[in-house]
Amino acid sequence: MNRIMRSVAAAVAGLVVLSACGISADADPRDIAAVNQLPLGIDSDSNAGAATGAAKIYLLAPEVVGESTTLQAVARDVDETPTDLLNSLFAGPNAGENDQQLRTDLPQGLALLSAQIRAGVLVIDVSKELQQLSGQVLISAVAQLVFTGSELSGVRSVKILVEGADQQWPSGNGEAQSDALTIYDYPGLVQSAQPAYPAIPTPAQP
Repeated sequence: MNRIMRSVAAAVAGLVVLSACGISADADPRDIAAVNQLPLGIDSDSNAGAATGAAKIYLLAPEVVGESTTLQAVARDVDETPTDLLNSLFAGPNAGENDQQLRTDLPQGLALLSAQIRAGVLVIDVSKELQQLSGQVLISAVAQLVFTGSELSGVRSVKILVEGADQQWPSGNGEAQSDALTIYDYPGLVQSAQPAYPAIPTPAQP
């Protein structure tokens, strides 16, 4: 009998050792160590390439010495709603776009307070950081908002408020505008994917 009891005890001990080697589920929720956490929306792959998706936002094209600032459309995989699209713009370029030297003139800390489409006008309410800009940087930042907002279905113009208050904003030529802005207020600011037309030959003189 003692031999049988010793065998049973040895078998039980073996099972305990094996179970200790496995990974068991936690009985209660626990915190994740800060070193293992990532901010929401941040991919752990720092080498991520260009974004995909049907939605478009507008960033600043790579700077070229001696040439004017232009905007470039890039894809975003977000819902095509005012809030989602603009928050994607406010997040700035991703890692792949940074590698391509795409930029944004929207200031750090700028927050989207609300965005609604009213009778074809996208009304964007933002925090006061936008008012800290001036000159060409302000023109480019406002143009980013106007071109990105105009990608939304049904939007014909864009009105920008600061904490609920109406403001004047510069058009492409620097003139202050009180009315809602359109992409036509910023001619030549967006890079065109269309190739240049070939030159028309001069008719031969008789």
